[in-house]
Amino acid sequence: MTEQEIQALALAWRKAEDRFYQAALNMPEVYADGIRLVRALASSLEQVVEANELVEVYQGYDLDQVGLIADKLALAHGDFIDFELARDAAFYLRYQEILDRQDQARVQARLAEAQAQGAQWVTLYDNETRRQGRTFFQRLEMRLPDGLGLYTAVELDLEKGRVYVVEPIMLDPATGDPRRGVAPPDPREEFRTREELAEAVARLREKYSVMRDA
Repeated sequence: MTEQEIQALALAWRKAEDRFYQAALNMPEVYADGIRLVRALASSLEQVVEANELVEVYQGYDLDQVGLIADKLALAHGDFIDFELARDAAFYLRYQEILDRQDQARVQARLAEAQAQGAQWVTLYDNETRRQGRTFFQRLEMRLPDGLGLYTAVELDLEKGRVYVVEPIMLDPATGDPRRGVAPPDPREEFRTREELAEAVARLREKYSVMRDA
């Protein structure tokens, strides 16, 4: 199966997830059971670590398997749960977990390479997408010695339209994960053009370089 086909199936899973939780929200007494079932189904897929493999499992995954897991959970309202939607929601949850793990592996590889080269900065991710003919991006750079990060992106604001943002954040230099309870050195800033964003990033890099050398 091609990457495009996998993404199309994942989109179908996400839409099913939306329908599943919307239906559950309309029946509050069923909601908790629905959450338990989806999480249990996703947990049963933990040995599946590749998206292609997940698709193969899905193609042979019938609703009787969902019923068996529901029975083991002894759900009080199991008969009111849409097993088909629950199955697809669980596969989407596992798909997201697989992508997260792959992202973490890529970050660790980039960190190791940058450290081996003695680099001061490393790009943890640089994602670009196109929607309705327009380009959007998200980029996160980190200074290796202390974990100071610079997040830049173009986002949509209902009032302002397209805005370019830069946000300093503090990261764990060993993992690239956000550090809890550590305030960033500067607030988030927004700009109207990519050129203004580039100037702001250059200014912040110079500022933090001086701060570190002081």
